Amino acid sequence: MDTSLLEFIDQVDSTNTYLMEQIASGRRLPQLHTVVGRQQTAGRGMRGNSWVSRQGDSVTCSLLLRSDMLQGREQFAVSELIAVAVSRTFASFMTEEQRERLSIKWPNDIYWGDRKLAGILIEHSLTGQRVDYSVVGIGMNVNDESFPPELPFAISLRMITGHSLLPMEILIRLHDQIAPLLPDFLLGHYADVHRTFMRQLYRREGFHLFTDVQGQFRAQIKDVSPEGRLVLQREDGWERAYAFKEVRFDAE
Repeated sequence: MDTSLLEFIDQVDSTNTYLMEQIASGRRLPQLHTVVGRQQTAGRGMRGNSWVSRQGDSVTCSLLLRSDMLQGREQFAVSELIAVAVSRTFASFMTEEQRERLSIKWPNDIYWGDRKLAGILIEHSLTGQRVDYSVVGIGMNVNDESFPPELPFAISLRMITGHSLLPMEILIRLHDQIAPLLPDFLLGHYADVHRTFMRQLYRREGFHLFTDVQGQFRAQIKDVSPEGRLVLQREDGWERAYAFKEVRFDAE
């Protein structure tokens, strides 16, 4: 990869916020320009969750992704591309047996078994119906040896493999995984990545427990729409598409 794409900041509230402010200020940045926070103090995650990183333990970064073809109704293609790339980045450091437990939990968390390995937050800038650019925030648990009690389901790459890694190794591997997916994405061809995303989905096979506003139910995952809605089919055959905050996975 071209390491000139990497911009390191010793301490930052949020790499996503910083990168969006740089774009808004008129700074001209190349495709896949990546801001890396050595320590992040107020990172943001899905559903308003926070992401705080300690230097050397986690890799927290935000990258710029532009596309002339992406429509607003197709914006979840960015989530799918990045989730697949992050999953493959982790897989490249694992044994075959360890890789079998990797999955993507809708909408775009990376899981190992039932524990969270990484989180992704994507923010889009739209003009009309077209996405001008996306700022992709990624938080990857890499060298953590333990987590506080309030994060009982977190896990790190080191806890899985027993080895620590330099952040630069992760960043280079991440860019290497994004690169082969980018040409089709820039041409507006999203089907292959979508199929890969669906194959890797957490709890993809069989019926599992979920909860919506009406209560708990059992359902199987049928699809994820281009807008990012999770399509669930209940045991009686009834289907519904859910937005991000409308349904949750229940423990089993």
